[in-house]
Amino acid sequence: MKVTEAVKKIVDENVLYQILLSSGLANLNAMAREIKSAVDSMTGKDVKLNTIEKALTKLSARKKESYTVSTSGTEVELETGISEVTYTPDEFSSVDFTRLIMAVMDEGKIKAIVKGGNSTSELVLLKVKFVGAKHEVPYHPLIMVFNALNVNLLHAFRFDRNVYFIMPRKDSVKALSVIEKLR
Repeated sequence: MKVTEAVKKIVDENVLYQILLSSGLANLNAMAREIKSAVDSMTGKDVKLNTIEKALTKLSARKKESYTVSTSGTEVELETGISEVTYTPDEFSSVDFTRLIMAVMDEGKIKAIVKGGNSTSELVLLKVKFVGAKHEVPYHPLIMVFNALNVNLLHAFRFDRNVYFIMPRKDSVKALSVIEKLR
């Protein structure tokens, strides 16, 4: 079997690889290292990493959306002790805005994500800054990857090149692992 055929077969059988390639978020060198043993086995020879990476590049060119996101220079922050709080409009006027991360008006109440809140909070904020991106960042590919890995996202939102994910603390290690593999 040819290298390109082996790479295509591996990608076609793995939804996560398909999502990463189509989103433009894939670190092709890391992906090549990840699938090298399978490619070697399928082709019956020791294939060079750059050959696998070239096959992934050709494959991703066919799968990409309208534009890609550069993950070079991506910065990641994880903040613990995040709480979700609901206020009435009257209560909201006395909120300490230095603790406020986000607030939305919903059905006459204000729902807010705040730093601190209560000491037993098991929520975390994962902030991903796409420093190298030239466009606003589409975050739905990351949500699909997180969902595929059973990361329980409570909230996800984007401002310009920054993407914010609110999740239980227990899922933050999996989420960080995904982000690190994309860098």
